[in-house]
Amino acid sequence: MLFRLVAADLRTVLKKNIITFIAIAAVTVANLVYAYGLSSVYGVRTDTLGFADNLALVFAGSAPFEPRPGVMFVPPLGWLFLILLILYTTLDYPTESLHGFGLQALVRCRARTLWWVSRFILVAAVTAFSLLVVVCSVVIWSLVVSSSFSAVVHGESLQLANLAPWFLKAAEADALPFFVGLFLAFEALAFAQAAVGFVLGSSVSFVVLMSSLICSAYARHWALLGNALMLLRWGGIVKEGIATGSSVLFSIVIMSLCLSLGGLWFRRADLIEKGDKI
Repeated sequence: MLFRLVAADLRTVLKKNIITFIAIAAVTVANLVYAYGLSSVYGVRTDTLGFADNLALVFAGSAPFEPRPGVMFVPPLGWLFLILLILYTTLDYPTESLHGFGLQALVRCRARTLWWVSRFILVAAVTAFSLLVVVCSVVIWSLVVSSSFSAVVHGESLQLANLAPWFLKAAEADALPFFVGLFLAFEALAFAQAAVGFVLGSSVSFVVLMSSLICSAYARHWALLGNALMLLRWGGIVKEGIATGSSVLFSIVIMSLCLSLGGLWFRRADLIEKGDKI
């Protein structure tokens, strides 16, 4: 029953978010166009950039904000918009699960914990699909600009993102740790959004997640998961950056708390009354 529910909901959510997936692809390409357009401004050669550089540039982010007189904080809008689009694909899903077939499945299976876990399986799958859309868009871009399919991030890509060369820890680095941390951070944020959405509603969860991302753009700290989504904050190639291990561990903790503590709340919640209020 629950397997059928997850499969049916997955098809429904994917169909419902077709326009959002198109927007994700468009913003991905727009971020790359903007980054490559700065090559002449910063005097950076783009012929050395590979697939990993292009994918990392999509999530370049910004350096931590340094308050100075006359300088106003502005978050990296392209980065923020892309992340919010990806998280939007699962924004309304928790509340919608308490209606129709989802509620029927919950009543029939009588296993609230299993039902709760099944919701997060779908959230993880949809988030992974959104990231796959980003990857496919970057693959197409890399083919168009004749980039090599290298798994190495070069210092030139960070210079395109307006990072001074003296902040680089190395001229290049293996990009796999960054992408692993980025993937888990996305899943942790999606899990947190779903858990908060179940308890307080999708509007509150959206505000909480957006506030967290803005705080991440302002300050560098491992507890702000938005830092794990920024190339310019990655400790693998940037001095004083966030270590991948810290962000990965914190992401796993967040996902575990959403499943465990959220599951405890869910087992005691009056879902019939809650479903009527939504």
